[in-house]
Amino acid sequence: MADLANNYDQQASHNGRGIDEISRVIEILKDANIISCVVGGKALLYYGVHRIPTDWHVCVPNNQFLDASTIFTHLGDTYEPGPKILPQLKSLLHTYPRFKQKGVKFSFYIMPASEYFVTDLHGDMIERSRNNIPYPKLEHFAQSLVNTQRWAELAQLVDGMDLDEEWGGAHLNLDKPSPAETEYVATKNKKIKSSCDEFPGTDPRLATLTEKPVNRMKKWQSIVQTKESRIGPHLPKERYVTQFRRKGSQDPRLREDSAV
Repeated sequence: MADLANNYDQQASHNGRGIDEISRVIEILKDANIISCVVGGKALLYYGVHRIPTDWHVCVPNNQFLDASTIFTHLGDTYEPGPKILPQLKSLLHTYPRFKQKGVKFSFYIMPASEYFVTDLHGDMIERSRNNIPYPKLEHFAQSLVNTQRWAELAQLVDGMDLDEEWGGAHLNLDKPSPAETEYVATKNKKIKSSCDEFPGTDPRLATLTEKPVNRMKKWQSIVQTKESRIGPHLPKERYVTQFRRKGSQDPRLREDSAV
C-alpha cells in the first residue's frame, strides 16, 4: 500500500530534485549538533555524473548514527519508514534506516560514516554546493570509493571531474592498504555476511568486498586511461573528453543550474 500511496504524493521541491527537503534534513541534524554530508548517487551527481538517483544518502559520524536515526523516527508527523531493500554489492545500505517525507516524493537514508570512510566523518572533510548541501570534498570522496572498492562509481567520478593519473597520485593513497584499511574491509564483510541471514537465498560472498590484495595504483591508472573508451557512440568524441564532460566545460560544481 505504501507504493500505491506514493502515486498521490506531491513532487519534491526544485522540479523533483528535493533540495528544500534535504536542506531541512541537514538542518535538523545540525540543530542536534550532528554534522553530515551527502554521499552515494547524489554526490556523484554533484561531481558531474549524469545519473538520476532517487534516495538521498546522508552520512553522519559513527558515534552519532543511532541518535540521528532516532531523531527522524520521533518526527513521525513528518517522516515515515521507507520500504526495505535487498542487499546491495559491497554495502550495508539495506541495514540502514530509510525515511520518507509524508505526502512528498522524497526519501533518504541515514548511515554511519563507516559505510564510506575508514576514518570517521569530520567537518574538514566537507564542502558545500551552490545550494548549500554538504558533500565530501573530492579527494575524500574519491578515496572512499577506492577504500570501499566501488570501482564503477570511481570510474564515473573520474569521468565527471575529468581526473587524471597525476591527480590521483597527488591526492589519493593508492599504495598497499594500511592495517586499518585491511581491518575495515574484514569488519565490513562480517557485517554484510551477518545481515544476509535475513534474506534466504542470498549468497553473501557475492556482496562482500575482496580481501585479496588489490593493486590500487594499477586500478586507478586503468580507470583514468580508459576515459575515452567510455564515451558512448551517441557522443562525438571530438567534442567530449569523457562521457560526461565536453571539451572546455567548467567544473560541474560551479554550474548555476546545479541539480544538487
